Amino acid sequence: MAETMRAWVFRSSGHPSKVLKLEQDWPKPTPSGTRILVRVKAAALNPVGYKAMVLPGLRWMQKKPAVPEHDLAGVIEGGDLSGTDLKVGDEVIGFVPADSTMKSGQGVLAEFTLVEKNLLTKKPDNIKFTEAATFPLTTFTSYWALKRVAGLTKGSGQRVFINGGSGGVGVYAVQLAKAYGAYVVTTCSPPSRKLVESLSPDDILDYKESDLVEQLATKYGDKPFDIIFDTVGHNSDLYYKSPKFLKKDGHFVDIAGPHFESNFISILGAGVELINRNLRPAFLGGVPRKYKFAMMTPAEGELDEMAQFIREGKLKAVVDEVFPFEKALAAYDRQMSNRAKGKVVVSIAGDA
Repeated sequence: MAETMRAWVFRSSGHPSKVLKLEQDWPKPTPSGTRILVRVKAAALNPVGYKAMVLPGLRWMQKKPAVPEHDLAGVIEGGDLSGTDLKVGDEVIGFVPADSTMKSGQGVLAEFTLVEKNLLTKKPDNIKFTEAATFPLTTFTSYWALKRVAGLTKGSGQRVFINGGSGGVGVYAVQLAKAYGAYVVTTCSPPSRKLVESLSPDDILDYKESDLVEQLATKYGDKPFDIIFDTVGHNSDLYYKSPKFLKKDGHFVDIAGPHFESNFISILGAGVELINRNLRPAFLGGVPRKYKFAMMTPAEGELDEMAQFIREGKLKAVVDEVFPFEKALAAYDRQMSNRAKGKVVVSIAGDA
């Protein structure tokens, strides 16, 4: 008889509180090929996790039944570890990409999961499992946006504006940009200022004080940025008026996209808006700045560099709240409230 485990599973689309159930006898995965079996100690929630249950488009692509989520910290249980410096029993940080979860239904909100061996790295000794799980997706996203797309280079002193310094991605993007030696400006609301100050950006703008675009134009019009990284979305003027504070050869990288509601007309409008931003040439009224919107893909070496930055104290975990495994639905409520400061984490093992 096949071994089983506990896992959170959704078999249909809808709000997590309606469709996500804790199943006691979900099949325990078996390692094969390059996929390594990991006992999950902690999992961090990401917006793409609940969006795969809720949003048209994503939920249609998602194989069901499915275990959600992507970021984990745990212990290697088995598999072919040749070509790595890992061994059974090692404590690791890992990541299961969204496209893999959508195709296989195999996520990390379970007692065990499978992870490609090139997407595992040893967990630094100076952090707990519940802290370690917060890093992969947000840090990969920051690497993709800042380094691979926008050309952030160590020691070059580039000027970077990160919209949303207290969000799940923003808190790590600020730290990564600082670790690379950039001059970093970010945003937050007054209640989040203490948290964002702890990340050591060079300047913090209160987006509630006055119009953010006008603040940027006034304060940085004569000192424009090399990179703008928008993790928030909603404010389309940030891109359309970016020539006021973004260099001519600068990059505008967007992971949020135009705001939309969960209906066909709104989603269609957002799609048209994205096409307009990406393809409309300047001579037809387009914005004369490089724009990039896409989902990130992990690159070899970034997990190891991330782990080294953690060991050196250049990257620190920002945890909003930790929920026990049995309370995962409450964790999703917190994640979806838009009030979380940093990452929401689910502890699968009591010793995490």
